[in-house]
Order: sequence, then structure tokens, then C-alpha cells
Amino acid sequence: MFWKSDREKRKLTIWVYRILRYLLNIRSAIHGFHFSYTRPFTRGLFALCGFVSIATLTLEYGFYFNSEWATAIWLLNSFAINYLLAYEIFGLLFTNEPYPEYIKTHKPEIIIVTLVLLQKFFEQDIINYLQLGEFGTDDTALVFLSINQIFLVFSNLARLVRNTRIYNLKKLNPSLIFFFSFASIGVIGTALLSLPKAQKVDLRLIDVIFTVVSATCVTGLSTISVFDSFTTLGQIIILCLIQVGGLGLITLTTFFSIFLAGQASVNDKLLMKDLLSEEAIGRVKKIIRQIAIQTLIIEGIGALLLYTYLPTKANLFGKEKIFFSVFHSISAFCNAGFSLFANGLAESMFQDGKVYLVIIMTLILFGGIGFPVVSEVFKKIISTDTSNVRLSVFSKLVLIISFSFFILGAIHYYFLEANHTLKGLSEFDKIFHSFFYSVTTRTAGFNTLDISKMGTPMVFFSFLLMWVGASPNSTGGGIKTTTFAVSLLHIVDLVRGRNRLDIFKRTISPASISRASATIVLSLFVIFIAIFSMILVEPFAFLDICFEVVSAFGTVGLTRGITPNLSFTSKIVISLVMFMGRVGVLTILIAFAPKSKVYNYRYPVEYVVVG
Repeated sequence: MFWKSDREKRKLTIWVYRILRYLLNIRSAIHGFHFSYTRPFTRGLFALCGFVSIATLTLEYGFYFNSEWATAIWLLNSFAINYLLAYEIFGLLFTNEPYPEYIKTHKPEIIIVTLVLLQKFFEQDIINYLQLGEFGTDDTALVFLSINQIFLVFSNLARLVRNTRIYNLKKLNPSLIFFFSFASIGVIGTALLSLPKAQKVDLRLIDVIFTVVSATCVTGLSTISVFDSFTTLGQIIILCLIQVGGLGLITLTTFFSIFLAGQASVNDKLLMKDLLSEEAIGRVKKIIRQIAIQTLIIEGIGALLLYTYLPTKANLFGKEKIFFSVFHSISAFCNAGFSLFANGLAESMFQDGKVYLVIIMTLILFGGIGFPVVSEVFKKIISTDTSNVRLSVFSKLVLIISFSFFILGAIHYYFLEANHTLKGLSEFDKIFHSFFYSVTTRTAGFNTLDISKMGTPMVFFSFLLMWVGASPNSTGGGIKTTTFAVSLLHIVDLVRGRNRLDIFKRTISPASISRASATIVLSLFVIFIAIFSMILVEPFAFLDICFEVVSAFGTVGLTRGITPNLSFTSKIVISLVMFMGRVGVLTILIAFAPKSKVYNYRYPVEYVVVG
């Protein structure tokens, strides 16, 4: 009996093997036929579906059209989505690669197809679940349609990037990619914000461009009211620009080289290493993962807390309250300074809503201190043996300079503004607003008091806070805290007669010292040229113009009330200053300056009298 059972098992195994081999042969034959005869047609149709999807998405959400077009748009969308599913499923079933290898290199498409299939099978259940008395069926169906179209666009883009290897242009240096990343986002953002459905009123192109540059460079300066000028769609576009601009090079380069490409080559990782200013190539992927997790957690918790502690006087409920909370959480973390409230955070309702403002301050600090520093401090806190977790010299400099400026700014504001913006406030309010201003001046741009009433001494001292700005690898701008620290310590060493810079038992490289010095000189040069250009065309007070320019360069976003009244020329100047402040003047010059040849000889050293 045992032998019979064993023989049946062997026969069954043989049959299963034959069936699998037969199926594999069929798969190989179908793949060969498709690759030889039908592949050009199916790929062309796939690309056409991508174009149709982008066109219908733009038409539906960007323009007003007759209701008769709705059926045609729905049919086109349905065809595009169904073809996407069929194309990707066919590619998975009849691939000539081993399935594990195919799945590894096509993760984005598989995730997209899975999500779309789940939406198709469980759409009504999800709609019913999300209604919650506030979200109607029309709203949720519209959301799902948008998600499907966005997924379709991403899938087409992933396929295009993988096939053409656009993201792996070896001749482009990281600075050039960084520059064009921000520039391309600015062009796309301008096109999106110019859509009729994105605007409540007709806006001039220069105002749209100014808003896009300000959002992408996470500045917060605006010539128009975001809430009064843009619809919910426009505000969502601005929010996306803020998020992309805040994460900047991290979001863009990682998205193209790792997510869309399925996997990163050695050249991709080398590029990311240079963009992240990392020494080890092996840490690139880990850092990217940490940044993504940090961003989602901090912004998510921030939005939840802002939703909970939003003052009741705001009269916001349901979807609107959720959107306001998410918008201000992202805007604060990215140090953007954009607000949907008419008077920003200077609204009277926030005078009794200090908890809300404390949450905003905390988000600003997390975003401006930099991702690597947050990660190292968090590891230091949760580690059971703190002696094994050492803070880097970079993190120590960032923490010391940031804390010093935080205290220094608050003290100066408390004493210098006692007879100006702080006059008539209680002692607690004076201290609170002093600390808030010290935080927000470091590239955030939110204001709780009227900056136009600020006294001249504090305005002048604010130049230093805005000019230094946030830290490297953060969401803020300015020359950066470490640049200021390295240059200051280098001057101290020169005065003391030392020929090298030692900090925390480490020697700072000459390249870092040279870059810090060049950054400071170039920043002052840009600020000087911008101020001079605006003086020629603007009737405003000299101090107000200086404040506007330094605020733009530091991507702060604070203003003394002259931004809405700027001339066309000044708007262009401020836009350029914001862009250079966020991307970095030195980065722009490195991107476009021709590289000099390396020679194997040196000239005699000559001493030049300086200083």
C-alpha cells in the first residue's frame, strides 16, 4: 500500500512538472511572438494612453467644459486604465525573466496595478467607508478617478525612464541636476497654477510665477492672497510645490533614480552621494529611507495636533479643517511660511491659541535643523548605551549654532521691541512672541505680530538671523549654520595664528573652509546687487527694501508690507534672489562653469598682501 502511494506521488510529480514545463514553453512562445510582432504596436498604444491620461486629467481638473464632454472623458479614462492593467498583467505573466527578478525591477508598476485593482473591486465599499457623514459619493469617486489617472501617468513615466535611462546622464554634474530640478518644477508649477480651475480670479502671469518660485523655494513671500486668489485645486498645487521644494534634491533625484527606475545603479548612487554631501555610498539609500520616514511621521503628527488644537474661532469643520491642518503642517515643516488665513498667524484668534503656535514652532525647528541631525539625535535619545552613539561634528555645530541663535534672537527681540510690537502685551506674551520670532526668522516666515511696526534696531538685527538661515540638508535656506560656524572659527584660528581648523578633535578639510568662505562672499554679492537694482525702481524706504531682499535670499518670507506693491522688475529680482537663496549661488556657478584641466605641475608660491 505504501509503495502504491509512493508511486502515485511520483506520477503526480511528473505530471505537475510536465504541465509547468508546458506552461513555461507557452509563456516563452507568447513572449517571443509579442517581442517580434506586436511589441511596437502595444508600446505605442501604451504611450498613447499616457498622453490621453495626462490630457484628460488636465482637461477635467484644470478647465471648465460642457457636461456633454463628461461621457467622452470617462470612456477615455476607462480605456486608458483598463489598457494599463492589461499591459502590466500581460508583461508579468509572459515575461522571459525569472519572476523574482521581474518583480524586483518592476516594483512601481506592480504596486500601481495592485492599488488600481483594489480600487476597482472594492470602490463602493471604500466610498461607503469614507462617507462619514461629510464626504459624499461624488467627492470620493472624483478622488479615486484622480488617483487612477495619477497612477497611470507614473507608470508611463517609470517605463519611459527605464527604457531611455534619462535619469543616468553621466555627463551632468550633481549641481546641474539640482539646478534644473528646481527650474523644471517651477515651470510645471506655473503651468498648473495658470489653469482656469486653479484660480478664483484672473491673475497676471508674473504673480503666478512669483507665487510658484516662492512655494518651490519654500520662502512664503507672496504678491497676492493665496486663499482669496486660488481655488482648492490651486492651493493643493501650491502645497505640492512646497513639499517638493522643501525636500528638494532628495525628492526629485531619489524619485527618478530609485523609485521610477526600479533599482539604482552604482552611478545613480554616486550621484546621490554627491547631492547629499555624503562620504559613503552605502549610506545613500539608508539616508533616503530615513528622510522619507521622518517627513511622513513629523508632518502627520503635526497635522493631527494642528487639527486638534485649532482654535474654535477659526470656524473650520470637516474637510476644510483637515485641509488647513495638513497645509499648515507641511508649510511649517518645510519652512515655507505660506498660510491660508487672511492675516497669517497674526489672526486675533491665535492670541489665545498658544498651543497651536507652539506646534508650528516645533515643526519649523524639525524642518530647519536638518534630516541628518534629527536622525542622530533620535538615535542618541532611544539608545540604551549612549556612549556607542556619537554625534558627528556636523550635528554638534548645527545644534550649537541653532540653539545660540534661538536664544540670541529671542533676547534681542524681547529688549529691542519692548516699545514697538511688544508694547502693551503681558510678560508671558512678550516672552512667547520673542521666541516665536526668533524661530520663524530662521527661514520659516510665519508672523504673529505686525512686522511693519518693528523698530529699526530689531529690523537690522533680523538681517543676521535671516542671512544665516537653517542648516544643510534641511528644508530651509540661507548660507546655513555650519557655513557661518566654520567661517567664524576659521577667523578665530587666523587671529590666533593657527594654520588649520580643529573642532571637537577633528580637523576640518580645507575644501569645506574654502566653500564656506565662497558661499558668504557670493551671498553678500547677490544681496548687494538685488538691493541696488530695487533702489533704482522702487519708492520704498531703504530699510524695507533691504529687509525684503535678505528675507528672499534666506527663503524666510517675512515682509514689511511692500511685497504686494512691488513693480514688475522687482518681482523678477526677488524671484531670482529666492531661487539663488534656495539652490545656492555656489551651486549655480558650479553647475554652469566649465571645469578647468588638472595639470601635473605647480607655479612658485607668491605671497599677496591682503587684509
